[in-house]
Amino acid sequence: MSSIPQDILEINLTTQEVQRYSRPELFEKWIGGLGVAINLLNEHVPPNADSLGPENAVIFAIGSLNTFFPIISKTVVTFKSPLTGDLGESYAGGRLSLAMRFSGLGAIIIKGTAEKSSYITIVDDQVEIKRAGPLAYMYTTTLGRVLRELIPVGPGRRSSIRIGPASENLVKYGNVVVDSFRHFGRLGCGTVLGAKKIKAIVISGEKDLSLEELMPDRRVYLKTYQTIWDSCVKTDVMKKYHVLGTAQNILPLNELNALPTRNFMKGRFEHAIDISGEKFAEAYLGRRVACNTCPVGCIHVAILRERYGVDSPADIHSIAVPYDHEPIGMLGSTLELGNGIQVLKLIEQSEKFGIDAITVGVILGWLAEAYEKGIINDSDTNAQPIRFGHLDDFISVIKNIANRDPNIKDLYWLAGEGLNALVERYSDGKHFAVCFNNNPPAAYSTGPYNVIGHIIGGRHSHLDNAGYSYDQKTIGKTVEPDEAISKLCKEEEWRNILNSLIVCLFARNLYTPSLVSECLGNLGILKTERELLNLGLEIQKIRLKTKFQFGYQLQRIRDRLPRRIYEMPTGHGILSENSIKKLLDAYEDMLRTRYELKI
Repeated sequence: MSSIPQDILEINLTTQEVQRYSRPELFEKWIGGLGVAINLLNEHVPPNADSLGPENAVIFAIGSLNTFFPIISKTVVTFKSPLTGDLGESYAGGRLSLAMRFSGLGAIIIKGTAEKSSYITIVDDQVEIKRAGPLAYMYTTTLGRVLRELIPVGPGRRSSIRIGPASENLVKYGNVVVDSFRHFGRLGCGTVLGAKKIKAIVISGEKDLSLEELMPDRRVYLKTYQTIWDSCVKTDVMKKYHVLGTAQNILPLNELNALPTRNFMKGRFEHAIDISGEKFAEAYLGRRVACNTCPVGCIHVAILRERYGVDSPADIHSIAVPYDHEPIGMLGSTLELGNGIQVLKLIEQSEKFGIDAITVGVILGWLAEAYEKGIINDSDTNAQPIRFGHLDDFISVIKNIANRDPNIKDLYWLAGEGLNALVERYSDGKHFAVCFNNNPPAAYSTGPYNVIGHIIGGRHSHLDNAGYSYDQKTIGKTVEPDEAISKLCKEEEWRNILNSLIVCLFARNLYTPSLVSECLGNLGILKTERELLNLGLEIQKIRLKTKFQFGYQLQRIRDRLPRRIYEMPTGHGILSENSIKKLLDAYEDMLRTRYELKI
């Protein structure tokens, strides 16, 4: 028995064929997760594939350390992104990796297109593709409850993932909800599933794992496990994530003049204290939830009380709403909503429709500024005002985007295509449309390295290379462009290893190269620190090659950089065009030399 899951489940929705086969050489070379998923993406998706066509594939994969060690709880998905047209890559926690592990699966490939709206059930070796019927276009929140009643098997080892109406209407940043409180959030994985007419997937694994068969020395494994566990619960390494979660970032970023406010016009929000992690914990927090194998409990869930009747004060229902820094920043300060209840209502709106909170938040900010400046007017919005600080406006706009009509190419249809589509129609708003390769940034205005990090990252995410963190470490310092680019690129290469295992990036400072090598050794997988670093580099070469083959053009991104990034306040002050140019020039040199790409 191998500690690395080696089985692949391939589901062809067009032919209704299901294959299960083993690829031990693939998993052993790439150690699972991202390394496996990016290689499978290249095998199954041609470069010229239509991202919403049957030739695109959705590939889920887990890593060799999933379930064996604390905070190694993620699943990766790769696909061709409908939002950017190139590499789609996203991560989610919850129970999905556990369910796949106990089904004996290292990867799941979903290809083709179903004839009608469907859902998939996987119970160990049994796979069924069923008609969704009345489940189609159901809110994700309602669908979760229905699936638990419809498919009651496998509690604890079961995971359900589902999409909302936004993805079914092919809004290009539809997300996937995983086990109620986690998401494959960015770049439109939900939209690809919507195009494939897959409403949900339920996986239940009933197989057991024998530690005696898997491990050379169980005592050494248990010692390593205990050391990691103690670091999580008995030191301050993970304390931030448990106590306030990432919402703790709101006030420090506000003090740095680095909290995106009013569509990136400002770096400070006068009501930051009212949407801070401290305020949410005091006034709204209902419970904390943890992903499988994780002792931290970083998932903070608020209880939103909503009145549904007028006859009695008891006519109230309670809604569980997960929150963290990103949706608070993008749906709070960016839109000048300075009340926690308002922010929670907007998060809940994006949740039930299944729409990426980061992307829709930036689009709402752009719409509010464009409306304020008269670039769009009531004839464009169908008499719906879109104003900063007005919750009801934004709730209505999200509903209109999610329920867009493909036969009416109006403002809301364009908003569902992304910021690039909006500025092509309304070019006077181009300079304040903050996005990179049509993918908006996360809730940080920390400085030049956050901007560059989004531009050069494999998936244009703040989690690719932590440019936002490097900004904060270098305030007041002078760093040469080559040095900064080298730092960001090597950080991304190491994260490729963490994303292949798949370690939650909240634990990135805990899982050092030496500890990762030790953990793999416990399972009989011998990888030195140097071998791991080299593997991270090789994965990065494949990721970048995939992006460029799919159509990514760095020069096009450079040509479309919005003026707003040279106007917005940051922790490093106002950025200069020359400094960004020098950093991008250094990155182009890195592409040619380190990554061996011809651009």
